[in-house]
Amino acid sequence: MEEVFIFPKPGEIITHDFRQYSNLSNSSSGTLKCLQWNVERNYCSSKILSTLEELDPDIAFLQEIDIGCKRSEGKNHFKEIASRLGWKGGFVCEFLELESELRRERDQGGGVHGNAIFTKHEISFRVIDHKHHPLDWEREGVSFREPRIGRRFTLVAEVLTPIGPPILCYCVHLEVFCGIVGRITQFSEILADSTKHIETHPNQLIFGDLNTLGHSIARLSPLYCTDRYRFLSLGWTESEWWDANLFGWHVCDGEINLKLQSGGSKTLEAFLKTNQKFNERDLNITSGFSSGVLRAARNPGFYDPWSPTKDITLHNMNYPVLFSAKLDWTLVCGFDVVNRWMGNDDYSASDHKYMMVELKFDVEEDAVGDENLKILSSRDRWEKKRNLWKGELDDVTNSNGGMGRWMKIVGLGVSVAAIATTILRQR
Repeated sequence: MEEVFIFPKPGEIITHDFRQYSNLSNSSSGTLKCLQWNVERNYCSSKILSTLEELDPDIAFLQEIDIGCKRSEGKNHFKEIASRLGWKGGFVCEFLELESELRRERDQGGGVHGNAIFTKHEISFRVIDHKHHPLDWEREGVSFREPRIGRRFTLVAEVLTPIGPPILCYCVHLEVFCGIVGRITQFSEILADSTKHIETHPNQLIFGDLNTLGHSIARLSPLYCTDRYRFLSLGWTESEWWDANLFGWHVCDGEINLKLQSGGSKTLEAFLKTNQKFNERDLNITSGFSSGVLRAARNPGFYDPWSPTKDITLHNMNYPVLFSAKLDWTLVCGFDVVNRWMGNDDYSASDHKYMMVELKFDVEEDAVGDENLKILSSRDRWEKKRNLWKGELDDVTNSNGGMGRWMKIVGLGVSVAAIATTILRQR
């Protein structure tokens, strides 16, 4: 008798465990291979499966997995991946993809869609139900010819390996049809959750497709750049802007992320540091971010071992010269990166490249029992690693020539005008 499968509802987790305990990896090398990949609705499922087998990661973070959708042969791709690789996995349903005449054949629904984390090791799951949603898919999905029920969720897992302490893992897929404000507001909820658990789980991974594409010709689209940073981030790629202004502010630097509040201007950041009253009054006027986001969007110690401008994970084949972006991120905390590589360079298995990082647990240094020293030591380690990997960004910035600098000056001018207008209004 054929097993009856009931689709999960948005926000629900389903799991499969196909591990053979006698074959579990002991990670004898002392390192862990961790994979980030948006598998584009499993359109090319056979290539995806063979790539996963070849890579053989210890932990895999996959976005855009289909279950039962006509566009991907109606298969349960989550179960197929777990079974074929001998993994345990958790899948969070984000959307019930409604079958509809509005949909193109390539996008046809009939099933569910979401994200998953797989591993060879022990793992448990929970979900972050985001409070902020830049796009109401249930109301506006029809206008995109993709009627669906649901919203964005972030899958969280605790992974137990034989070579180190528990690892807190986040599998993220942020909204694409919005702008910098909407995406960072969503992401701030993940950082708040991460910071809440950083004492008990200092080893953390945030992997995912953050859809950081608000630059180049995308600025001309009202779909992908829907806020003031369509112009305020001129001269930056969106991933570069995130790296500098979100991930560049450590939790020890202050209770409010002044880099975000200043819109990326060092001059305005310095001004805000000396004008605390202005800080606390209508924080979102100048930046577009609410006071809650400016407090939550602080980095507890993550760094990304890739260049935000050179390490491209998506090329738009319709505009190969005009648009490319680093949408995918492997943010690590409490680890050293000993190796990294990218693949699917020809985009034959998915419209995203995959990113693989090989990690080694940090060796904690003694902080002589003083909590303040421990915090400082943690920040120092983060800054050292961030600066180490930031060398690539510096090289790229220097090679961009005068145009990039002039565009940033234009963006700065717009920011200064916004601040000045706000001050005059308050008088």
